[in-house]
Amino acid sequence: MKKLLLSTTALIAFAGAAHSADMPVKAPMYPPVVPYSWTGCYIGGNVGYGWANVHSTITVSVVPTPDPTSPTVNGVIGGAQIGCNYQTGQWVWGIEGDFQGSDQHKTTAVTIGATTVTQKDSIPWFGTFRGRVGFTPWERVMLYVTGGGGYARTTADLVITNGGVTGASSASNDRAFWTVGGGIEWVLVGNWTAKVEYLYLDMGSFSQTAASVNGAIVTDNVRFKDNIARFGVNYRF
Repeated sequence: MKKLLLSTTALIAFAGAAHSADMPVKAPMYPPVVPYSWTGCYIGGNVGYGWANVHSTITVSVVPTPDPTSPTVNGVIGGAQIGCNYQTGQWVWGIEGDFQGSDQHKTTAVTIGATTVTQKDSIPWFGTFRGRVGFTPWERVMLYVTGGGGYARTTADLVITNGGVTGASSASNDRAFWTVGGGIEWVLVGNWTAKVEYLYLDMGSFSQTAASVNGAIVTDNVRFKDNIARFGVNYRF
């Protein structure tokens, strides 16, 4: 009787093990992969370099003379930006505004007859408001073009020496301008992105007339065309 019970128990255990081996094995559960989206608003900061081509014509009384040095107004720039994006497929549509402090400046001198004019050109600050159109060849990399307008302060300070007499004249001009450019932006980690960007800014021209210095009346016409290259970091929220 014992042998019969043992044999029956062993047979049942073997059958259960065989049935378990034949059961399908469930695949492990993984969370779904969510594609990265550029949609959302962001804030960030940037630092870069600017070089403005300054076209200047100085007139002493009635003798106009282009600035022989054709100075390039160079300097470090830095500031902050804020913007929003909306992604449809591989295309990203956005707007962005920024404000920049600028150390761009250059001092040059020109002599016309007996009159020497020393001129310091500078761009103390500027800001832009632009649209952006981006394309994502890879999910976490965006190439974009950008364009719009902005507002800037440009200055031209003159020191005039004529016949041993020295006078000075200073003019600041706040002006609207247009800008175009482009760049590349990529995901660093999480909600952080980085970008490299170039902008061309056409700030137009302005004139100033200095008081008579020992009989010489100096008029200066200045046109600023600025270029900036900058690196920025954004946080999307």
